[in-house]
Amino acid sequence: MPHMSVDPTRLLVLGAARREQPATGYAIMRELISWGVQDWASVNPGSIYGALRALVKDGFLVEDFDSVSKPGKAHRNSTKYRLTDEGESAFTDLLRSALWEVSPYRTASFMAALCFLVNLTRDEVTAAIEERIARLESHLRQFEFDEKQVLLDSDTKPPHSVEFVKLAAGRLQGELTFAHTLLERLRAGSYTFVGESK
Repeated sequence: MPHMSVDPTRLLVLGAARREQPATGYAIMRELISWGVQDWASVNPGSIYGALRALVKDGFLVEDFDSVSKPGKAHRNSTKYRLTDEGESAFTDLLRSALWEVSPYRTASFMAALCFLVNLTRDEVTAAIEERIARLESHLRQFEFDEKQVLLDSDTKPPHSVEFVKLAAGRLQGELTFAHTLLERLRAGSYTFVGESK
């Protein structure tokens, strides 16, 4: 499967819109903020509304306008969003890419994918996590050599270079531990995935 770097904001906004559809921008924002996305994905209300506009422009979302009237207030329109067929395909493509992508320095895309794992099959998610474990282990082996090389080049490399390698390795080790426990839960039957009955 080809891998591309996933913009977590697009995946999160598209996925939340899909889950809540038809939903107002406010409902989508409220849902995402309740997941703490501002902390782990640097997604704020402004970027959510910006992503909604971009997804409409790209043809992945359509706007429905509902007339709303309240006693004593003027008639106004409430915009609700729903996914197009292209939006459904884009959501699945982004989710798959984020699930399979492994980066030593970025975790927001994978964390966004975790929000929507059950929208894929258990077999695919299990295969992706098994592959993720293998890639994480490979990156960790590479970092052992990177650290040695940085130490050898200490006369020409800035001192923080080795600390960056150690930090990245520590993050990967933590993610590796998590991936093993997630894989155990998946194999034990946790969650209800596409094609499974509750």
